[in-house]
Amino acid sequence: MSEDVTTPSPARVPELVGVPAAEAHDRALDAGLLAVPENAFHTGAGRAHISRQDPEPGTSVAPGSIVRIWIGTDSGAPG
Repeated sequence: MSEDVTTPSPARVPELVGVPAAEAHDRALDAGLLAVPENAFHTGAGRAHISRQDPEPGTSVAPGSIVRIWIGTDSGAPG
């Protein structure tokens, strides 16, 4: 007897560059993904903005995948 195994639909990576770190984490979770900072800089309030991400926005990935983010060192959006 074979089991009917359903493959989950791919998740689409959201645009995280330019948004505050706290919002980037929320956007990733809303998409079924996990945003993980790749640099040590972080503000307790999560107000620093994301300067880079990998994979790129719009990429289809497996649900639960990690989106690597780099948090800028200023409190404003990257230029």
